[in-house]
Amino acid sequence: MAPQLKISSNVIERLNNVDYVCTGRLYGVVYENTLMVLTFTLDSKNGSDETNTSHVYLQLNMPAEIDLCGVLSIGGSEQAILYALKDIDVTDNPLLLNCGIRGTELQSYFYIHQKLEKAGSLEVLNELDIWQRFAYIRLETSFPIVTRKDGLLDAIQQARKNIASGKVGFCLPKNNVYLLGGEIDAKDSSLEFLQAPTASLYEGIGNTKDILKRVPEIVDAISADMFIISTKDGVLEGGIKCAPVLQHVKQSFECLDFHLKIDALSLVSLNIGMAQLYAVLVESVCRNLKLTEQTLSKQFAKDGAVFKLPGSIHFKPRGCGHLFTINYPAGFSDADMSWYRKSLHTALALDMTKPCFRKGNALKFRNDIDLNAPLLNPHEAIQNSGVAGGKPSLVDGLYSYHHYMQDHFDDNGWGCAYRSLQTIISWYILNGYTEKSIPSHREIQRILVDIGDKPSSFIGSKQWIGSTEVGFVLETLLGVTIKVLCASTGQEMSSLASSLAYHFQTQGTPVMIGGGVLAHTILGIDYNENSGDVKFLILDPHYTGGENLTTIITKGWCGWKNQDFWKKDAFYNMCLPQRPICI
Repeated sequence: MAPQLKISSNVIERLNNVDYVCTGRLYGVVYENTLMVLTFTLDSKNGSDETNTSHVYLQLNMPAEIDLCGVLSIGGSEQAILYALKDIDVTDNPLLLNCGIRGTELQSYFYIHQKLEKAGSLEVLNELDIWQRFAYIRLETSFPIVTRKDGLLDAIQQARKNIASGKVGFCLPKNNVYLLGGEIDAKDSSLEFLQAPTASLYEGIGNTKDILKRVPEIVDAISADMFIISTKDGVLEGGIKCAPVLQHVKQSFECLDFHLKIDALSLVSLNIGMAQLYAVLVESVCRNLKLTEQTLSKQFAKDGAVFKLPGSIHFKPRGCGHLFTINYPAGFSDADMSWYRKSLHTALALDMTKPCFRKGNALKFRNDIDLNAPLLNPHEAIQNSGVAGGKPSLVDGLYSYHHYMQDHFDDNGWGCAYRSLQTIISWYILNGYTEKSIPSHREIQRILVDIGDKPSSFIGSKQWIGSTEVGFVLETLLGVTIKVLCASTGQEMSSLASSLAYHFQTQGTPVMIGGGVLAHTILGIDYNENSGDVKFLILDPHYTGGENLTTIITKGWCGWKNQDFWKKDAFYNMCLPQRPICI
């Protein structure tokens, strides 16, 4: 019997961006007689041998349990790619998706008994629907590698074989669950009791379901660890006992002695059995090791014996709806890997103007976020503005909220524009546009002195800065361009609503606004062109408390403000930072 077919809405949306004839591969999860398609990759246009096997390599970049499950044909004949269906082993009924350019006329078929049969109804799921059924597990560990330098790949392969042979166990520490192969120490047979409810983080500040839809950049993952099982039954197979044999060979060689780090992901159904979970975790570690082998092999082929040990970085490309792991060599720069990022954007049909795989784009796991660190995207916990018939236009991507008294630094009464600038710079960092760090007040002052805007006495002072100085620092420190909007009075702010909306729709960066003696950050606007009703989403840097999301939202330090928020007798300048075009 053919499985039920479900597909992520992200797949549909990305297919709408493909405007040429091509083929590709489908990846998904098979569970409970259901095939859920989560993503796809496109084959290269040149059709080289290396490209024809690239789908195998990209599968290593995906969490365990996301497997090659079908073939994609865009604007072509499905008969030309039927051969590829025979290579799929995760399901007896691989899938063929056939559609026209930009995702038109989508048709689905299962390959059953060597022929295509049209699939039944196709259910489209959004991200919230999917994460109510599945959970990510992140396994972090390390183990020692001692080997000759020319035997490194063999040593990693042997480690992978040892892990696959059942010589390891796994621990889910927060729930005191241990997995020892066939010996499962757990009272519950499913993962439902392990999943921490994300909704509790937003208790009392809004519609939880609505919030979860808008928080794609921060991911909850169940933590796991791996350990070596060092004790076995004393009697070996066949009852034969043997003494160890040591062979001593005297020769000089270069030895490598280090701990190999593992940072592996898996995607599992919440009702998976614990015995099956053990096999999934083994697969996740082996997949991560294969990715390391692949990265090192390419280094050896290019540089001979010279290599840099790679480290795993996890990403969640916007529009993909799933996690993606890349093993980047130690010490790499974003400029070094631009060619690789371009190939990934092409294969995943991603926007070629916005970065997804730079170090700054690295995924934020909720467990890794310091409770005392600046909050990320607090506006996502806010209800809609309430403007009837309005069209909200909001900041696009991650930023961190910077305000008075952070970093044990007292800038109460004078540092609001500095804090707004820090919030803007955080956006460029967290969205992958720069590898620089957020500057302190003194460093900001130093930049303004160095460019000749301020005298040397400005450094270490408590003098204010405005939108002009904010623009100077952004141009000098990050090399980005800015635009300026001005309102001669607070009443004129509503007349600039369409310009602000256009900025957030096209650039998506936070806006710094200075007026009178105050500075604020604008994160969005909700504007009804017909009625003229407008509200502004304001992030207030004058807050002096701790990083408490509930307080910040309920007390209005981050929230929608109407026209009366702006003083009628104040002159306002707005600094609109522009988004670079790059990957």
